[in-house]
Order: sequence, then structure tokens, then C-alpha cells
Amino acid sequence: MNAKEFLSRGRYLESHVKSLTEHIEYYRSLVNSCSLVYSDVPRSTVSGDKLEDCTQKIIDLQTRLGNDMADLVRVKCEISEAIRHMENYENQDLLVKRYVCNKSWETVAAELGYSVPYIYRKHGEALKEFAAARAKASK
Repeated sequence: MNAKEFLSRGRYLESHVKSLTEHIEYYRSLVNSCSLVYSDVPRSTVSGDKLEDCTQKIIDLQTRLGNDMADLVRVKCEISEAIRHMENYENQDLLVKRYVCNKSWETVAAELGYSVPYIYRKHGEALKEFAAARAKASK
């Protein structure tokens, strides 16, 4: 796995967690939009069973979300630790802002006080330094 692939794992996992969170919220809104009507007339419990099934699916998704969030924290910590071995602090800062904090190129450039094209070039340099530091640390 090259340097960019290693660093991008956190961004992809964060996107996955966000998507899963949106799914859960959507399903919750569907379940919560069901209104119960009470009457004296006996009815089938089928709709109650379906609602219970939907609620169980939401619980299952929440369990999956918890596991994925734990993975996300583990991966982000692993990435942060690998970046910490770099010598150039500005390159460290660039990679942390982009891959750990998940900031856009425009935001990274603004926070570091550079233009976006310069940040792209600087990113290439930072990836090379990161790959070298990672190779050195694995020896």
C-alpha cells in the first residue's frame, strides 16, 4: 500500500461512517413517523411486528456503526502516529489537516497561508517524506 492509500483509509472510512449515520437517521424518521391509533376494535398485530422488525434493523445498524466508528478511531490514530515520525512539521500539519481532520484542499491552503496549487505541490513533497519516514520506521 503506497503512502496516499495508507493515509486515505481514514477519509474513506469517515465517509462510510457518515453515510451509515445518515441511513440510521433516515430509518429512524420513518419509524417515528408512524403514528399509533388506539381504538376499541381489535386489530392484527402484524403492523406492530413490522415496526418491531424495523426497530431491530435500526439497532443492528447502530451496532455496526459503533464497530465502524471504533475502526475509524483506530485507523485515524494509526495515521496520526505514522505522520508524527516525519521531520518537517509543516508537512505533518498538511497531512494531519487533510487526512486526519478531513479538511478540503481550500481549507488546508487557507489555514497554512498558501494557494491551493502550492498546497498540491507541497502535498506531493509531504507524501514523499511520509513514505520515506514510514519505510525508515518499519526497519
